[in-house]
Amino acid sequence: MLEEPKNFEIVPRVVNGWPAKKGDVPYQVAFKSLRYRYRRIYMTFCGGVIIAPKKLVTAAHCFDEKTSPCRKFWGKSIKASKKLVARTYAVAGNLYNLAVLSSKDTFEDGQWRRLREVIYPRVYDFPKFDIAVAFTVNPFHYDAYVGPIPIASRYRDYVGKCLVSGYGRISKKVRNETSEYLILAHLDLIPRRQCNAIHYRNMQHYVCTSGRISDVQKGDSGGPLVCQGTGDPNEKDKGILVGIVSGHRERAGTFFTRVSSYYSYIQSKSSRIKKSYLLFIVTLYCSLLF
Repeated sequence: MLEEPKNFEIVPRVVNGWPAKKGDVPYQVAFKSLRYRYRRIYMTFCGGVIIAPKKLVTAAHCFDEKTSPCRKFWGKSIKASKKLVARTYAVAGNLYNLAVLSSKDTFEDGQWRRLREVIYPRVYDFPKFDIAVAFTVNPFHYDAYVGPIPIASRYRDYVGKCLVSGYGRISKKVRNETSEYLILAHLDLIPRRQCNAIHYRNMQHYVCTSGRISDVQKGDSGGPLVCQGTGDPNEKDKGILVGIVSGHRERAGTFFTRVSSYYSYIQSKSSRIKKSYLLFIVTLYCSLLF
């Protein structure tokens, strides 16, 4: 097994891309939190992808907080904190990085949905198992500007270019240079064998891209990498979701969580983790200790 390097970073935002138009990526979701309270302005901190009316996928590190040892030990999945979930909106059909909270679905404002919960694997330890499933309280209404994308179900050593989308930082050199709008870019994929060599580890559960021309930068985490012509049985007209923006390693490039590796996990998750009486008692006990 290849040695695992220690300098993995959570960076990504789209660099050298172009502004999206309404309907280009209807599956794109922006996770927004309050930035300016007195003006009710929210800002994107991570991306996500619609796969069903009330079901989204994103990166676990977008919602990971320090959790007690007990939460890590019990069950196959853990949930993001209620406080973090409560202050986050999932917004679709809105191209702006900064946006005013809207209570109605409109062409300009898009669709704002409160989150019910976010679930990710108990064994998550960035960058390993960096996948999360989020659920909204109310469903998204599908139209020309908001809709789902199928997820990859089979392993493929993808080649060619694929589409990434995200908000915010658009420069590798200027730290706080952010875009006002959703940005798109085509990224060159790196074959698995070459990816292993660059990252000095087995990258079976990741999709790797080259940052020579376009790349992602800090803030695009959780967003989609969409390919076409993959041969996956789930692929449709808009392509198929093959990766979720995860992180970056200096001089090695960006890596995406490979969706097909977690297909069964994503499909099996519903809006509630099953609870047992024993788990309830343990959770209560842990809440008193930590």
